[in-house]
Amino acid sequence: MKINKSIFLGTMAAVIPFFTACEDSIDKVNNSIPYESIGGYESSDDVAASHLVSKLSFDGNITDAKNGITNGVATNVTYQEGIKGQAYKGSPTSFIAYGSVANSIIGLKNISVAMWIKTEPHTGGAQSLFMLPKKTDFWGNIFTLIEGTGPATTMLVKNHIQKDVTPSIPWSGQFIEHGGSNVLKNMFGTWKHIVWTYNAKNSTYSMFIDGQKLDLPASIAKRYASDPATGGVGFGELANSEVSKFIIGGYQQHLGAPWSAPDGWMLHYTGLMDEFRIYDIALEDNEVTALYKLEKDKR
Repeated sequence: MKINKSIFLGTMAAVIPFFTACEDSIDKVNNSIPYESIGGYESSDDVAASHLVSKLSFDGNITDAKNGITNGVATNVTYQEGIKGQAYKGSPTSFIAYGSVANSIIGLKNISVAMWIKTEPHTGGAQSLFMLPKKTDFWGNIFTLIEGTGPATTMLVKNHIQKDVTPSIPWSGQFIEHGGSNVLKNMFGTWKHIVWTYNAKNSTYSMFIDGQKLDLPASIAKRYASDPATGGVGFGELANSEVSKFIIGGYQQHLGAPWSAPDGWMLHYTGLMDEFRIYDIALEDNEVTALYKLEKDKR
């Protein structure tokens, strides 16, 4: 059978633009489809955006996107694939020393600290994830430690908050310990999202793992300025003092003067860390959940 070439070519000339137009239309539709919001947020940076005072993403650098801590120097720090981009990789000698701390962090009255970590069990002391140092004291102002004690299946975490006021209060510096029946389980060998908060209004501490709030006893959750058995009142607003520098992956004693040399149990953090954030409020439960899901979704 003979085919009229002129009819065939004319038909194809009419069809090709149709398919091309359809393809362009599909591309435009696909490009315009937004991410589904999580908790009403499109990005992790949208969560309590006006209260985010420090953000370290460790995408091949040590820059704080909010300029809360600046003038940093990294020692033996490398980077590996993180939960979102790259991540800080620690070692027995790794840390970051920041020389300048903004008033937004020095003057914290409430706080939320968020980060992703991936680490393994260790022995021989306590690894410091971060510390806001204090020049005139053995202990710093605010910090988080991982103790190297107990079974390898559980993680003993200690957080520290400070209230230096005049006149002074009996319980000005407080260790908040996740020990005993409150140790953190299933924390090693995989990425885990940790958020801890302190709310000055009701003097309450909270801890979240992978977006879920832990059910803590009042002995941990409720913070007092002095012994409640003798009429102690709530801890109230935080008050840091003699702030100097900031450290990721170590203790203030690793920074040199004016501190003495570190004790043998003071260990550098050897694991991975990503998306380290500090807020000047105690995040709400739904905000923590959204932050976890958005960062896990690499947003």
